[in-house]
Amino acid sequence: MALETPRRKTVFEVQREQRWRIWLLFGLLLLLVYAAVWVACLVVALSVWVILPVAGVFSVVLDWWNTGAILGLALAVSIVYWYVSRVGARGRLLSAMRCRPLDPHDRYHQRLANIVEEMRIASGAPKVDCVTVSTLGMNAFAFSDLKGGGVVGVTEGALARLSRPQLQGVVAHEFAHVLSGTYVTATVSCLLFGIYSELNEKLDAVASGDEDSPWGALGLTALVLRAWLGVVQVASRVTSSALSRERELDADLAAARYTRDPLSLAQALRMIGRHPAGGGYIPEGLAPLCIRATEDEAGRPLKRWQRTHPPLSLRVERLLALAHVAPGDFERQMDAAVERFDGREHAVRPPAATGVPRTAAASPRACPGCGGSLAPADYEGIPLRVCRVCGGRLASTDQVRRIAARREVAFSDGQRRLAELLVAQGDDLRRARLARGEAGVPLIRCPECGAAMMRRHYSYEHAVEVDYCSICDLYWFEKDELEALQILFERQVT
Repeated sequence: MALETPRRKTVFEVQREQRWRIWLLFGLLLLLVYAAVWVACLVVALSVWVILPVAGVFSVVLDWWNTGAILGLALAVSIVYWYVSRVGARGRLLSAMRCRPLDPHDRYHQRLANIVEEMRIASGAPKVDCVTVSTLGMNAFAFSDLKGGGVVGVTEGALARLSRPQLQGVVAHEFAHVLSGTYVTATVSCLLFGIYSELNEKLDAVASGDEDSPWGALGLTALVLRAWLGVVQVASRVTSSALSRERELDADLAAARYTRDPLSLAQALRMIGRHPAGGGYIPEGLAPLCIRATEDEAGRPLKRWQRTHPPLSLRVERLLALAHVAPGDFERQMDAAVERFDGREHAVRPPAATGVPRTAAASPRACPGCGGSLAPADYEGIPLRVCRVCGGRLASTDQVRRIAARREVAFSDGQRRLAELLVAQGDDLRRARLARGEAGVPLIRCPECGAAMMRRHYSYEHAVEVDYCSICDLYWFEKDELEALQILFERQVT
């Protein structure tokens, strides 16, 4: 009698099972938060009644009526906290993640906007806003505004290094959170974690307060509550991390189904995991919103239980199984994809100076160096204002951060030598006095507002001399200075 081969579960069945686990874990997380609030209310009530000269305090506190009153108080406190945490949630999350709106004139941003809009129309998703984060790291995230809309964000590092199919797979992963509704659970989970940090700060202040303070008598109570909240915080973190891991696996499967291209998402995850700059800055408690976290895959059992994401190797394996691609073939395809990407790097010549004589009279929007006219020119997908006479560039702080993540322009030998000189003599350059601004060397004027620009180094780490207008937040780079700074940025992530 032939043995029956076990039926392999379909993608939809696997997703259905994961959805049940997600909502079950979310319910457990809410229960833990309520338990923390209830015990806190109970301990505070006991402390107050112990301090007051009331006979038979424990029998009074622990009877059915007062126990029910404390439960009701805890429920009321939980509801009030929840509504308070919702106030300005979108703005607080955008600020914490250091998000910036898309630049409609940026070629990379326009590509992302097109992908997001295509995905929104094809999926029928609600209103989704798209933002970026100016960091060299590779990451993406999604969260709910708790009003029916959502936000999808991608870092500049990911925009610069992912191909369009790979970026589409990443965006589809984030849209999977939106369409399934799990981005709401993730947002709520991150907001609920705020209760622990806020309460711990207040309890630390009470526990270390002065004896003359009206709260000094509650110092022991604060220590007890601090210990209890520490236990519940660990339990909640383990539960929230398990919830986040299930969400990520579910979103990977859904993204593969939406794009019908699991291989591109697998390639994106592998590149994100191996990127030297990592996932960029992620505020504490907000890692569940991102496609990858910053923690290592190894560690002690408790650390592993608190990982917010499954190992990237496991996620790639599951996607390869959907694509019916062997790991060896995938590695060869990855090597070929990296080789193609490297071949596209530094293949575009930057805007060059022409040496045309300067204009007769300098205008407020003329080149601050030679008086020539400033004209927009494409530099790494950004329309910088460039002087074709002397080769200077005018860029905002945000534009410089975007340029730092991109690798389109080709560098000349002179620019590379300048970068090497800045590295070799960096300490001496930082200690030396800047000539401009000294006697007989006037400061240049901002092309936008006409105010004198400050002569300074771009940063303590990068000793590139630049002129900066704090009023307009603009940098003026003389010939080869921007390219040299970009070379120094690249050295940080290779």
